[in-house]
Amino acid sequence: MAAAERDSIPMTSIHADAPIISHYPNRVADLVEEIDRLRKEMTETFLQEHSLIADSVVELSRQLDLKINEYMKQVLLSRE
Repeated sequence: MAAAERDSIPMTSIHADAPIISHYPNRVADLVEEIDRLRKEMTETFLQEHSLIADSVVELSRQLDLKINEYMKQVLLSRE
């Protein structure tokens, strides 16, 4: 698969209900839940801290980024 094809993922492929889940049902579902949990926790922490640059908010943002990257790798692997 060409790099350009692999890098251009339709938006429907990154949603929790997209067909990708059928390839890796448990792993992808777990990642979707973890991403949602981290997003909610980051939002709540931001509301408490009133700052996007508070250490706790930044740390949660980093964790969220890692999980999103992991999810996207699963999406790419399933397309091969």
